[in-house]
Amino acid sequence: MTYHRHRIRMAKTRSTALVLICGGLIRLTPPPALAASAEGNVPAPSRAFTPRTAAAFYADVQGAGKSAMWKTITNKAAPLVEHLHTLRQAQIASLPMPRALSGFHGSDVAELAVALEGEKILSDLQSSQFDPNSGFLVVLRLIGTRDVNDLIQLGLEAIDKEVPALRSQIEKSRRRIGAAEVFDVPSEALGEQKLPFTLSCAVGPGKDGTIIALGRLENLQAFLSGKTEGTLRGQINDTLSRRGQFWLYFPVPKDATKSLGAGAAGAGANPMFAGLAQSMDQVRDVNLSLNFGASQVDFELDLGCADGASAGQLAQGIQGFLGMMQMGAQQNPSSLPPFAGKIKAAADGAIFRLTTAFIVRDVDLAFQNVNRQVAAARPPASIPAPKPEAAATPVPSAPPVEVEFVGFSAEEQESLRTAKVRVLNRSSKPVKELKLTFAYLDESGRKLGEWTRNHSSLTSENLIGGGTTGVVDCLAFNVPSFTKKVAVTLQEATFAGGEKWVSR
Repeated sequence: MTYHRHRIRMAKTRSTALVLICGGLIRLTPPPALAASAEGNVPAPSRAFTPRTAAAFYADVQGAGKSAMWKTITNKAAPLVEHLHTLRQAQIASLPMPRALSGFHGSDVAELAVALEGEKILSDLQSSQFDPNSGFLVVLRLIGTRDVNDLIQLGLEAIDKEVPALRSQIEKSRRRIGAAEVFDVPSEALGEQKLPFTLSCAVGPGKDGTIIALGRLENLQAFLSGKTEGTLRGQINDTLSRRGQFWLYFPVPKDATKSLGAGAAGAGANPMFAGLAQSMDQVRDVNLSLNFGASQVDFELDLGCADGASAGQLAQGIQGFLGMMQMGAQQNPSSLPPFAGKIKAAADGAIFRLTTAFIVRDVDLAFQNVNRQVAAARPPASIPAPKPEAAATPVPSAPPVEVEFVGFSAEEQESLRTAKVRVLNRSSKPVKELKLTFAYLDESGRKLGEWTRNHSSLTSENLIGGGTTGVVDCLAFNVPSFTKKVAVTLQEATFAGGEKWVSR
């Protein structure tokens, strides 16, 4: 039993070390942007792809985030995000978390690309046993640019605090490739996972923000040296020429399509569904893209088939299925979501293409049940025990905790923004969680709206220590576009040990 617990602790330490090596290099709270020179920049994430890429994912988060539909979805997803935040806090409370990631927020990510290489890469990922011919590259662009050497020093200091033995190995492997500083990931950081190639991490300035990359050394070198062009092979690249802000491409393993076709066509299935499932046996690859616009999200799914006949058979089956859906909805039109009525399916050569568009009503329907379940799952607010009456009227005293809004981390007029809040803790006990109400005001002080949420740290057990004052980052939901001022009111404070203070 003692040996087993020791191995678990070692695995956690090694996992933390790997996160620190990459994440520790990026103290991600966005500072004032520093202009990067036109020359000497690391390539953009979109350049990570090559004709050898077997599977790929790309996300232009910054571009999509400017659209009205993205902001609408973000606002409607707020209760779910809040619930997941609470769940994650409970799950990670006992895990060692890297200090260097304390400033990281999803809103810092501007662009992301993932490129996988090797015929067996998908099975490699499933089995965690990588083929020597496989490889991968993950490239991330952050909003804003910061001095690279400053980032590296912050990262090394954080690594030194968590896993001192790794710092010297990482520093010795440091070299420059193109405009980036490159480090090798020590095998000790991977624990029991063994890779048949060198895993490396790079950080450097990009044209529109700091670039972080992680992957097989050969893949990373080609990217940093400008030898990758961002194009996939042949027909796949032509299919994705209409790439959306988010897109995904992957080949379909033959075993997967065969098992699907055999399973559906077996035991007396509906002839239409059986034929549809059997036609899936001819699908060779999947391309999916999303584009966020002012009033809708455009969706496109392309299935590359073995030949035109296979694509035609698949289109016929899907059209029959859609016809059944529409006939069934005639008696109850409200049961059919708007996007279903916009679906178009057709064959274009050897490609089966399905398109549709999601509007606000579709988003409402999607989150309606989810948010209801989230609200039901929340534990009821605890009622503080009544205090015994004092013999004399107590002298009013200052609350144990006070909060003050400092500002937003970025100037972008987004509905989901990272707010900086100064917390003054007069108590000797650390603060674990705060219940805050954000009141959003315009330039004249007129109230535009408000949002109440519970906030705790995702990287440590407590939000702020006892008897200390500090500035913490807190996500502010549903921020109106004309917000110029914010008033933050503390409703409750929960201290380490479970003691709670409630504002009167």
